[in-house]
Amino acid sequence: MNNNSSTVSIATVAGDTAYNGWSNRETWLVSLWLNNDESLYSQLLAAVELNESASIKAEWLAERVQEQLDWYLEDQAASLWVDMLRGSFYRVDWVEIVRANLE
Repeated sequence: MNNNSSTVSIATVAGDTAYNGWSNRETWLVSLWLNNDESLYSQLLAAVELNESASIKAEWLAERVQEQLDWYLEDQAASLWVDMLRGSFYRVDWVEIVRANLE
């Protein structure tokens, strides 16, 4: 293995996973996309407008995004990249995203 390649810094070893004011990078990234992609934003707004608790709204939103992810990956062969994407999905704090968009 070539040791001259770029070094990746992992800040989560000691449990410090906060990123740009969010609970973790995955949550920050999903929030960024939900607020900057028209079709995803419409789903975020629909979730926020539900007459339910934040946790129910978050569950509803996560299910909608999960459906899109499943559709996107349905023809993909098992791989490291698919597993990493699915693993990252489960690190998203959907309640945090909903609460940040309730106003």
